[in-house]
Amino acid sequence: MEELGIEGLMLEGPLDVSGVNVLGKGCDSIVVKAFLDGKPVALKVRRTDSHVKSLFQEGINQKIANSVGVGAKIRGFSNDFIAMELVEGDPIGIFASKAQREHLAVTLRDLIGQCRSLDAVGLDHGELSRAHRHVIVTAQFRPVLLDFGSSSIQRRTSNVSSILSFLFFSKNEVSRSLIQKLNAPFEEGSALKALREYKRSLSEESFYRVLKELPLKE
Repeated sequence: MEELGIEGLMLEGPLDVSGVNVLGKGCDSIVVKAFLDGKPVALKVRRTDSHVKSLFQEGINQKIANSVGVGAKIRGFSNDFIAMELVEGDPIGIFASKAQREHLAVTLRDLIGQCRSLDAVGLDHGELSRAHRHVIVTAQFRPVLLDFGSSSIQRRTSNVSSILSFLFFSKNEVSRSLIQKLNAPFEEGSALKALREYKRSLSEESFYRVLKELPLKE
């Protein structure tokens, strides 16, 4: 931590791990609040019982995402730690349940656009079919993709198709609520056809054809 410039930790957050409060906990890491240059950051810490031997590649992948304006901004990383922007907000499902329609539509367009940016640079997030765990929306309606632990530059990207599956096609509680709240024309068959063409070509033109089929009109 000293090598990354971490000045201290503040053990607070919604989760309790062995009597210690943390911001988040996964199979391979925990996330705690820390201080860097006198300002709060989120610090991802590799668990000693993790099957992942290093967080270094995750840090590299998150920097790739940052290069196209996606993800919490990296402040530094090593084999055992990733220091990044501390993002505060609501998980996408909670945000969707209470947001007004116009804010919801703007946020979803931004989120889908970010996924397109990842597709364009060849980085697959890997967990966006479970976006309720990996997307937070700030008070300024900014969606932020978190946790690049499953990301890869080796496999074919499926960020747009995964996020759209979660948001509109999976029939989960979030997608049903979204479609009802957006209250705009939505022909699922046409949208799926456009999405299949996008998955085949990953072209900019096919992406915009997908957007036209979604219930995100102004």
